[in-house]
Amino acid sequence: MSKGPLNLLVFREDSKCVSGPQLKADLHDSLDSSSAQGGSLSALLLAGELECAIADAAPQHLPDFESLTDALARAVVGDDLSIDPNSLKRQLLQLPVPPELRIAKFEGFAYYALHPLGYAEVLQKVPSLSETVMVLGIRSIGATLSAVTAAAARRAGHNERRTTVRPEGHPYYRETRFSPQQLESITETAAKNGSFLIVDEGPGLSGSSFLSVAEALVAAGAPRESISIICGHEPDLESLQTTSGPERASQFRWLAVNNDCRRPQQAELWVGGGEWRKLTRFEEEDWPASWVNFERLKYLSAPGTPNCRLFKFAGFGHYGQEIAAREQQLVEAGFGPPPLLEPEGYIAYPWITGRPMRADDLAPPVLERIAEYCAFRSKAFPAKVSDLRHLQQMAEHNLDELKLEAEPALRLERPVISDGRMQPHEWLFTPDGDMLKTDSGSHGDDHFFPGPTDIAWDLAGAIVEWQMSDAAAEVFLEMYHQESGDDASSRIQDFITAYSVFRCAYCMMAGNAVHDTAERGRLERAAAYYRKVLEAGCSPLLSASGF
Repeated sequence: MSKGPLNLLVFREDSKCVSGPQLKADLHDSLDSSSAQGGSLSALLLAGELECAIADAAPQHLPDFESLTDALARAVVGDDLSIDPNSLKRQLLQLPVPPELRIAKFEGFAYYALHPLGYAEVLQKVPSLSETVMVLGIRSIGATLSAVTAAAARRAGHNERRTTVRPEGHPYYRETRFSPQQLESITETAAKNGSFLIVDEGPGLSGSSFLSVAEALVAAGAPRESISIICGHEPDLESLQTTSGPERASQFRWLAVNNDCRRPQQAELWVGGGEWRKLTRFEEEDWPASWVNFERLKYLSAPGTPNCRLFKFAGFGHYGQEIAAREQQLVEAGFGPPPLLEPEGYIAYPWITGRPMRADDLAPPVLERIAEYCAFRSKAFPAKVSDLRHLQQMAEHNLDELKLEAEPALRLERPVISDGRMQPHEWLFTPDGDMLKTDSGSHGDDHFFPGPTDIAWDLAGAIVEWQMSDAAAEVFLEMYHQESGDDASSRIQDFITAYSVFRCAYCMMAGNAVHDTAERGRLERAAAYYRKVLEAGCSPLLSASGF
């Protein structure tokens, strides 16, 4: 791969080890509410996670876990409304699970509002769907998506069978190998002139996972014309960055799900993709830069009325519930607006009159408020993380790519789920004189770096983003020390380096990805600022406050 912006690291591997019995218990508990609105969907997502983990760790037990996911998928698509949660709970209790399992966050459900039912509805697009249908899900999220697709095929009267695969190798050059049992099913389906449906979110930059499964099917005897690739968005086949990607992709049928209309009824005005900036007091030339493609979906209800609310997609099921729980703790501590869980994975917040803050607002009370906030997070949101090797590797790799001389040595002393967005505009100054933190529940645990890390990441972010001088940073860190008992002064410079090189890489990649010239300019200016911080090798430029 050639050197350049696309070789910078900003996305992290979002997987973790969890207790197998606890994951099983979470699914068991979710079955109690599976008959409630949205309950079956929440249980389905957990069942898909558990099935996926079992497929990797204990495949000999996989059929029993697949049957649980299938039953819940049938309930979600409306194929079987008589499913008894108590029967499923009894079945689940009999199933063995390893003491530890590795799970990955299903990104489409957590970040992109990819509703599973979209994969049921897309079957109407498949031309001449055969009586026999074989559905192949690409793990991880493909476990759930394949169950929904198969359930929809069953509801439509087809004879369906389902399996999942995990392509291996470099992300741009995946390869798929089928088990003997899968090869037998493929042969039987082909002999019946059956249809093959490959389901996953994406495609990503390369499309190589989809292509590896499709080509493996052809090699196993499936006619090319019988294969449909069902994906989460309209693919740009000409831009796929794998070997001969456009040519290979053009040989298969691609069908994208329609995911546009699922949102709470009161979510009316689209303010995602950076549109929210038009509602602030910023002039357009002062808008903060945004990688608009990766912003969470956002809407307003009844703009201009006293009951106006902001709706933001937080994640289906337990993904959104985790974010709402964190934000509720912040409300109780006086740091943020109250969240309210809404249908379709959204959280609603009151639209608060006020103004986003700027770096030139920096003053002792502001420093104290930010320090209090970081101290609160350091105690309220501890994270189970044993080391920072992936974050260290990200920093070293990006520094090397950008040809910058620095050797950070990141130390883990206060592991937390960080905020991740400490920019001034993420703070709202209200008419009552309050300083509230917005968007505080999700960014520190999304699919970008850092993931769970040391609280020094947020401390460094505040120093860099508020353009604190050395003197202001020293005061800020001492305020934090007094509030938290954690003296971060000896490790802060390494985190300033790691934070700045990540943000520089992030803005460079975003600038290459967005098509709007003005947005690209904002991102390039932001990247230049972070690079200047790195080249200075110390705290950022003197802030306008005079600190």
